[in-house]
Amino acid sequence: MNMIIGIDFDNTIIDYHSLFYEAGISLGILLDDATKSKQSIRRDLLDADLEDEWVKIQGLVYGKLIKKARMMEGFYSFLKGCQEYGWVVYIISHKTRHSADGKGYGLHPPALSWLKTNGIFESVQGVYFETTRRRKISRINHLDCRIIIDDLPEVLLHPDLHSDIVKILYDPDSSYPINQDYQTITHWNQMLNGILELKESYHD
Repeated sequence: MNMIIGIDFDNTIIDYHSLFYEAGISLGILLDDATKSKQSIRRDLLDADLEDEWVKIQGLVYGKLIKKARMMEGFYSFLKGCQEYGWVVYIISHKTRHSADGKGYGLHPPALSWLKTNGIFESVQGVYFETTRRRKISRINHLDCRIIIDDLPEVLLHPDLHSDIVKILYDPDSSYPINQDYQTITHWNQMLNGILELKESYHD
């Protein structure tokens, strides 16, 4: 079977944990008693019409602070399992070249450096950082991915994504409701078995 899997990068492979909180505190955007959850920080700022402040936090986390980020627990074992089965894995991420906060942090070089430092870069078929979501979707389709794994439902539900792609939401905090249009998995340790259970549905 020519199994091709496309995997998102930010918050899917790489775990920023409390770095969004750390960035928000250092920028003077968040108070000490603010939640440390990325999803909660994003939601609270957007609900307060403070999208620009959220963009500043993202720029700092994805730029200068990325070296402090960890790999999602269980991902490396999943990647090794894919290699054992002969599955092709691509990393396909929506990542602009520079942060959108006016600071001009370069985002691609530190992300590639993190992948190399953590032994992932050499273990995948290719890494693609696309500057727009539409380009990301186009890349997924062009690579003929059979499965796409992402932490954002809006990517999995994008109207331009090929309809025959199996969509998996990686949702470790159970932040999103169950949706019949994609499968939800909360831990990388569950991912390999989840795909094996689905593989009978795939045909060349």
